[in-house]
Amino acid sequence: CYWAPRASPVTAVQRRRGLLSLWTPPPSPASSSPLTSDPTRRPAALCQLGPEERNQDRTRRLVKHDTLTDPEGEGQEEAAEDVAMFMSSWFAEALALRRVSHGAPKADGGSSLAGGHQLSPTSQYGAATKHGVRPGDDERMEVSFAKLPRGFWSAVQLVWSFTLVHYIFHGIIVAAVVYVLRDVWAVRVAGVLAVLAYQPSFWDGSERRLGRQWEGLRRHPIWTLTQAYFPAKLIRTKKLDPEQTYVFGWHPHGILILSRIHTYGGVWELLFPGIDFRVLGASPMFKLPGCREICLWMGGVDAGRKTAVRVLRAGLSVAVYPGGSREIFSTDPNSHETKIYLQKRRGFVRLAMQHGSALVPVFVFGEKRCYRRLNVPALVRDLFLRVLKIPLIIFWGRWFTWYPFQAKQTVVFGAPIPTVTGGAPIKEGESPTEEAVAAMHARYVAAVVALFEEHKAAAGYGPEETLKVV
Repeated sequence: CYWAPRASPVTAVQRRRGLLSLWTPPPSPASSSPLTSDPTRRPAALCQLGPEERNQDRTRRLVKHDTLTDPEGEGQEEAAEDVAMFMSSWFAEALALRRVSHGAPKADGGSSLAGGHQLSPTSQYGAATKHGVRPGDDERMEVSFAKLPRGFWSAVQLVWSFTLVHYIFHGIIVAAVVYVLRDVWAVRVAGVLAVLAYQPSFWDGSERRLGRQWEGLRRHPIWTLTQAYFPAKLIRTKKLDPEQTYVFGWHPHGILILSRIHTYGGVWELLFPGIDFRVLGASPMFKLPGCREICLWMGGVDAGRKTAVRVLRAGLSVAVYPGGSREIFSTDPNSHETKIYLQKRRGFVRLAMQHGSALVPVFVFGEKRCYRRLNVPALVRDLFLRVLKIPLIIFWGRWFTWYPFQAKQTVVFGAPIPTVTGGAPIKEGESPTEEAVAAMHARYVAAVVALFEEHKAAAGYGPEETLKVV
């Protein structure tokens, strides 16, 4: 779903908001939009319209928010999200890096991305033709990226990704610089003032509520460069209802969870329009200055049960990594066996059943090939994990840094598994029986295994690659 840029005058509404107009002028009041009449269906219906219809609907929404329902400018956040979404699509299209395809894959590569970045043969949507959009094929969807060529944008990608992937050390590096220059009076004063100014942000407890997501950064088009570096492909096997909440289970965890990057830059909104979610992250990640901000900005919240419940009650979905830190140690690029820890991990299943949220299995192929690692003695490794809740692992990417090796990554989103099968959902405060949880868990595990077997060949895994559920 792409929004085609069109040259048009800057309207008064957009000029006051400081936004560059790339939309058509407002249509006549007599015209109506199929989306504005039913706001709950707007996200899902948007990708089914042609470029001109989408442009007109965007303008109607801007004018409506400004003149009718938004006299104080409260709709600026929605307008900013529209701009971020538009720019990410425009940027990816301009560099010919991202392609969206609907429908089942074909052997000749007609609408599939498996055979390369071909153009789709026909489409009723004009400019959307070259991106493989086919009307009617809206269940299965693929978003893939061409490999980033060498040149200016590859240099930008290197600087951006290298800085980002070492986000854990940002606060430590700043503290080290201040310490080295501690004898400089201005640096000492600036350091003290910065620490004092940072205290409210550090102690505000955002990670235990709904987070502090920064949509402008999360949807920024620069993520397209990182996604094209590997390159990445994301496959949606079933369309999801934006009126429903979901618990997405990601497998395997990987060393640095690089797969989450592939949902940024507007990709998530293409795959699952109207579905907002939060990622459950390990508590220590929110204790490190710098690292804490990156996690919060990108939609992370604390992995505690109370936080997960709060997110689901707010009508948002959650993404969990059931294998947790244990799977970090089982990430072996030299092994043909992919190991996931899932047999005894039932908490996320119980959580989904308690709130009537559907379970969505997600499998990540290729991430294990992005790093090399050195085995740490199990005694020392388990001590760090048990006492400090920190996985002790020695690993490296290119140039012996955390910058990953290039390895094709494929993220597959399976079909949703409903947790409410007949009757009413479980009442608040009650828990499902252990038998019901075990049955639902077994069904989920079977879906994960089936997802791996069905897509491993297309993801570049040979027949010797196996999955072991521990």
